[in-house]
Amino acid sequence: MINYNVKYKLHLHTLNKIIEEKTNIQNGSTFFYEGRNRTVYTAKDAVDYVKATHKNGEVAKLITVPEEIYSNEYGELGATSLTILSWWLN
Repeated sequence: MINYNVKYKLHLHTLNKIIEEKTNIQNGSTFFYEGRNRTVYTAKDAVDYVKATHKNGEVAKLITVPEEIYSNEYGELGATSLTILSWWLN
């Protein structure tokens, strides 16, 4: 089965911290983006999956959230900007 890796940079505004991470997305994963249900079949879909996860406020799905964020005074994890750095097939 084909998997897509997407590397991105995320700015966490609650902590004023920039995190660079990568995620592995399986071919056939479903997500909601731009008003409709979508499925990952191409690299562009995988990138859109990451963008949709960020836009829907589900940043914790993209990164392993450090304990310092859970126990901070702000409560929720907030990310203001997402930059896609690269993608590749696995």
